[in-house]
Amino acid sequence: MENNIFTSLSKYNSPVDENYLTESFVFVLNSLLQTDRSACLEILRHLCVKENDFDFLSNESIAISTQETTEQGRPDIKISSPDKLIYIEVKHDSGLGDKQIERYNQALKISKATVKEVILLTRFTVDFNEEEERPYKHIRWFQIYNWLSDLEVENPINEYLIKSFLKFLEVKNMSIQKIPWEYINGTPAFKNFINMLEVAIQATSLKIYKKSAGWDWMGFYIENKKKFCGIYYDKPLLLKFEIYGEKKTVSAVTLNLESVHFFSLDKDEQLNQLTQFIKKCNKEQKG
Repeated sequence: MENNIFTSLSKYNSPVDENYLTESFVFVLNSLLQTDRSACLEILRHLCVKENDFDFLSNESIAISTQETTEQGRPDIKISSPDKLIYIEVKHDSGLGDKQIERYNQALKISKATVKEVILLTRFTVDFNEEEERPYKHIRWFQIYNWLSDLEVENPINEYLIKSFLKFLEVKNMSIQKIPWEYINGTPAFKNFINMLEVAIQATSLKIYKKSAGWDWMGFYIENKKKFCGIYYDKPLLLKFEIYGEKKTVSAVTLNLESVHFFSLDKDEQLNQLTQFIKKCNKEQKG
């Protein structure tokens, strides 16, 4: 598995922790600011500037920080320079707080900066019922993903950080990927695999309780949901056989389809491979 610092550390936070998401993004921006300044300015222009209203200069003193405390609340990101003060409110799945954008605009009024704006960064679209709640600019996380993907950097550490953060956004479903032509054959092929898996389970002594599918998986519950055999979509090359104990603990065995050259086998050999895997998992569990 690819070593990814952001995904690895995220296990210590809630899956929808906006603070962790914010800190990770700002960490990448500050690394760019220090060692790939032109790349950072490019991202800041995408993020903060609308219709060439203003610009970030190469010799400008810029600071990027998180959790700025004001009398009107605590914006997630603060971008400041001698003539600019920009607040960015970050959302994962939650909505805006009561008059949140309006309150941040009020907090900005006491600043002597020439440019004073509030930006909203969200996963989904937002409907603004009142003009006071409309930010200067509304950015979506998939746009951040696209801008970082196109970015050219010189520092190898920044290259690693960007790739890791992009992968982190993919895991959190905050990116939009092109759908290639393989989709035409991929979807029917996956359905055929599930059908073959069902036949393989039936070829053993195990009894299928029911077929199960969700946003993250597809497969079969076995023996009154005591066991599960199926595929998790984020790891489609790993067939999982999970066993649920009395205390809800789970032991899992995986079959790497690529390692056993599954796709180069003929259909009878493929069925045999799945059947033997299921038999072995069940036998080891009984033993």
